Amino acid sequence: MLVETLIKRKYAIDIAKMEFVISESPGWHKIEAVDNNTKVSWLSIPDTEVHYGASKIIVGGIAGVYTPREFRGKGYSASTLNYAIEWMRNRGYALSELFGIQEYYHRFGFATFMGEHTVTISLRDASRIEAREYEWEISDDPSFCANDIANIYEETNANWITSRVRKPNEWNGFRKGVSWEHTPKVLVIRSGKQVFGYAAIERWANPDELLVAEVGAKSNDKEVYRALLKNLFKLALEEKKSRIRIHVPPDHEIVNVLRPYGISIESTFLWSGGGMARVINLTKLLKDIEVELAERSKGVTGEASLEIPGESATIKVNDGEVRITQGSSSINKVKMGPGEAAQLILGYREPEELLSKVEAYGEPGVLVRLFPLKTPYVWQPDRW
Repeated sequence: MLVETLIKRKYAIDIAKMEFVISESPGWHKIEAVDNNTKVSWLSIPDTEVHYGASKIIVGGIAGVYTPREFRGKGYSASTLNYAIEWMRNRGYALSELFGIQEYYHRFGFATFMGEHTVTISLRDASRIEAREYEWEISDDPSFCANDIANIYEETNANWITSRVRKPNEWNGFRKGVSWEHTPKVLVIRSGKQVFGYAAIERWANPDELLVAEVGAKSNDKEVYRALLKNLFKLALEEKKSRIRIHVPPDHEIVNVLRPYGISIESTFLWSGGGMARVINLTKLLKDIEVELAERSKGVTGEASLEIPGESATIKVNDGEVRITQGSSSINKVKMGPGEAAQLILGYREPEELLSKVEAYGEPGVLVRLFPLKTPYVWQPDRW
């Protein structure tokens, strides 16, 4: 209500006269704001399932946010986003994520939940990599070996926080690489019919570099990664590149393999922008991840209430047993915004650092044990 009042005062929008039109297709929902019979702003909400250790979360994504130029600066986008958040809350979503411009979405409770990471190796250094010989093949078809890649991906990403779920036999291949303009080329290494590793290669990258949007190896096998890198080196040499750059989190196994050969790692953490998230329904989110919390709580006993504007939940743990209840019933309490709560739960911020900056009462240290620092990450081809 306060946000709507501020919008009215600043932009003189009569929100009561606006209409919001919802069009739906399987797993995809579009919200269009209509004022005086004219579409003035819109966005889409894709249903997105992500991993959270032993648990999974259905996320309400936000994509395709757009307001025609002639209607900008009037508050239409803000009213559409606020409507979308309420729509997700009413539809039972626990969490929302987006990939957005800098310094805008924090106004709607979103906070950065992941960094951007790349590792780069020069061809001179990559030439030193020695590896077992595998057959290798590169294809322009983004669905090339899709089922094999999905199986490797799920095996190696199931415990990665916020990685998207790819169901084998249902995943249809790469929709994009790093850029939205085109799908990537797909490189696989195999022995006979068995695929052991893959890479999604950006089709139109910097002329000096071979840009890789995603990599994977069966069982995260170091020798398979060496073989994959050796073949990426061969491809880069053929295309007269000077370096290989891979979008990959810094604690990924391929980075450990690369480090001895000489690399540079670049990580960027935006204050507001890029991958951002906010809690929509706190109690439901905690119940959605209850299986993973039970794993984390082995050897831990305690309780704490977590409060965000408009809702609260209490977590009680006893050596692997977890109980989540709605409302604030513990003397150990922490109050924070919906974006900060997402940062805590997703492991983006070191918990003791975050707890030192928010309103806390009692001894909420159990939250430190339940929500340790992680590296949440969504691979480039899976972004929306």
